[in-house]
This record gives sequence, structure tokens and C-alpha cells, in this order.
Amino acid sequence: MRHAHILIIDDEPDIRNLISEILVDEGYQVSTAEGGNDAKNQLAHIQPDLVLLDIWMPDIDGISLLKEWNQEQNMSFSVVMMSGHGTIETAIEATKMGAKDFVEKPISLAKLLQTIEVTLADNKQNQEQQNTINEWQVLEPIGNSSAANEMRACIKKLSKTKTNTLFIGDCGTGKLTLALLLHHQRKLNKQAVVIVDSLSFNDDNFEQVLEKNTQKIVQNHPSGSLIITNIDCLTNQQQAQLLIHLKKWQKPHQINPIQVLSTSQQDIKSLVLNNEFDRELYDFIAEFTVTVSSLANRIEDVPELLNFYVNYLPDQEQTPYRKLSFAAQNHLRNYDWPGNLRELKNLVRQLQLQEGDAEIHLDEVVDLLEQSSQELSNTSQNTRYDLELREAREEFERDYFLYHLKMVEGKVGDLAKISGMERTNLYRKLRSLNINPKNMDKS
Repeated sequence: MRHAHILIIDDEPDIRNLISEILVDEGYQVSTAEGGNDAKNQLAHIQPDLVLLDIWMPDIDGISLLKEWNQEQNMSFSVVMMSGHGTIETAIEATKMGAKDFVEKPISLAKLLQTIEVTLADNKQNQEQQNTINEWQVLEPIGNSSAANEMRACIKKLSKTKTNTLFIGDCGTGKLTLALLLHHQRKLNKQAVVIVDSLSFNDDNFEQVLEKNTQKIVQNHPSGSLIITNIDCLTNQQQAQLLIHLKKWQKPHQINPIQVLSTSQQDIKSLVLNNEFDRELYDFIAEFTVTVSSLANRIEDVPELLNFYVNYLPDQEQTPYRKLSFAAQNHLRNYDWPGNLRELKNLVRQLQLQEGDAEIHLDEVVDLLEQSSQELSNTSQNTRYDLELREAREEFERDYFLYHLKMVEGKVGDLAKISGMERTNLYRKLRSLNINPKNMDKS
């Protein structure tokens, strides 16, 4: 979570300055406070994502400050404690007061950076998971096409089993939505699900995050689901780590407390044949495979989907209620929807937020689609010198990959040769830049 805001509270200027410089170089936004009172004043005006809190300070010790925040229920941020005189008892007390972790001085910068990354990633995942759980009322596939009916029937059958299931489909088709629906129809507790995005972690923290999150299920629930999105983007090391954990959780002839639900944009069988995915791991995660249809293959569902989101978004997101005219609906029914369900939902939201009368007219839809197409196909000519280095590099990487993907007609294997990248890493990079190779012929 680069660009996260971190507040460093420490009475030693050398330590504050050193940690601050390192975190700024890593891409974080940083504030510093020289003690507890200074921190209180700053927290009245800023909202950090994480606080690095020293225990021993002359005005207010860190434990007292942490206890005060905890009692006031005023901790919208995570806390990692720092101390050169730490003890096991102090660490336990800090954890009881709400601290996420504890690092000792002299501080190992490598360990500190890893602790920060894991803590922020865990928070982000918990927030996304809670947001997803709160949207369970929209998980049922919408429409009466044969594809929609088959998906509903498939989930109903799987709900009576404890089968590890792999959902394969294009970006935006609703794979995660179906995985959550399966968890829900298995009559499992809403809190007994953990969502891990393969793109959010690296080789150093994957195992730690995996173990930490699955323990939440094992310790608190008789059964639950581990949902791994973008599982086709796991590195070789992450695949090996996941396989070890699966063998531990799911022993033969044992009632397994955790079922694994995975999503992928690629056919993992092909990756196995190309030695890019572990065969034994594939056999674990794909006891049953669900192919999720693209919206282009269930185009008859578009009017019902449009009508659903026209009513749903004003209720859930407080967008202005604007219905689609018949001409607008007819035009969208003949659109090819390269971004699938996600694109449809985003389009309805944008149309409702535009200025206009109570009805969305055809010309609004045409203009918005043309504008979106132009933005996607237009290679930016604006200077990047005013951007931060990280943002400028991402802009260049996106242009670079889009250019070469068009040259090779979306063939990732050819792009891997041109870029000199291993295919698994290349897929991770493309997905992090929100580039779908399958859409190159539609651009």
C-alpha cells in the first residue's frame, strides 16, 4: 500500500528522521511527532493509516497513549509499537490495547518495512472483505439467459459439498461474487471468509499473511472459506508455500475446516502444461472448475442488469435516480462490453452522476462510450516530468505494454519474449496496470 500515510511518534530526533527518510523513499506519506502531546495535536488534523509508536517518551508513554485511544474508540489507524527496552509482557499488553505488532530497537529497517507492509495489506484486505460481505444481497447472478441459469444451478449443487472450486473467466465477469455466493449458500458464517488477492503480496510476506488470516477461521469458526483471487499470478515460491499449507489444512479422510475457492483469468491447465503452475497445487484447488461466462455471451441479460443497477445504485451509493430510456437500453444491448459486468455497473453509475433530467437519453450513452473509448486508445502526450517518479514509471510501463500488446495482437507469450519477463511475473504486472490482453483486438 504505497502512498499510505504513516505517523512516527518518537522523542529521539535521529530515529524519527531516519525512519521518515526511508519511508518517504519507499513511497509512503510521512508525518512525525516528537511525543504524545504533539501526536494528539496532529491527530486532530490528520488521518494516518498506520502509527509507529515509541513506548518510552518523556511526556506520555506509548502504552498510556494506546490505552487512551482504545478506551475512546478513536483508532481509525493501525499501531505498531517500537521500544529499545521491550519485554514480552509489554508486547502482550500493547497487543491487548489494540497494537498490531511490536518491533525492538535497534530497529532492523528490513523487518520494519516488512511489518508495515504486512499490517497495511492486512488492513486493506479486511476493509475490502467487509465491504464485500456487506454487498451479499447482490451476489445472485442476474438474468434469465442459459449462462445465468447454469451458474445459479452450478452454485446450488456445489453448496451441498465441501469441494475446492476454481472460477475461471475474464476480468469483470463476477468470479469473486460467485465465490462469495458459494460460501454464503454453504450456510457458513459471514465472518468465516478470508479473501487473499495474489497481486497484493510478495514472496516475503505471502506465507505470513496466509497463515495469519487462515488462523482467524480455524480459531473462531468450525468451517470457512479461503478465497484466493488471481491465483494464476502466484509466483513459483508462493505456489510452493500455498501447497504446504493446503496439505496441512486438508488431509485425506479428514473433515476440513477450510475450503479453498480460487479465481483465475487464465486456463490453469495450460499453465500446468507449460510448467508455469504446479500440477499438485492445481489438483488441490481445482476439484471442480466453474467457467464464468463473459457478458458478451449472455447479452440477453443486459436489459435486466441495467434495470437492476439503475435501482440498486441510488439505494446503496446515493447516486441520483435516473432511468434509462428504451433507445439507450437498446443501444447498450448491442454493445460488446469488453469490461463485462464491472463495466456495465460503472457505466450506469457515471450516467446517473451526470447532469440531466430524470431519464438518461441515447445521446448521453453514445457520448460517454465514445469518451471512454478515446481515453483508452489515446496514448498520453502530456509530460510526465511533474509526476512523482513512481507514477511516471507506471505511466511509461502502461504505454510500453499497451504498445507491444497491440503489435503482437494480445499474445502474452510474444510480449514476454519482447519484454524479457517471465510469464507469471508479466501477468502480475499487466493486472496491476489494469491491462487485459484479451481486449487488445477491441481497442
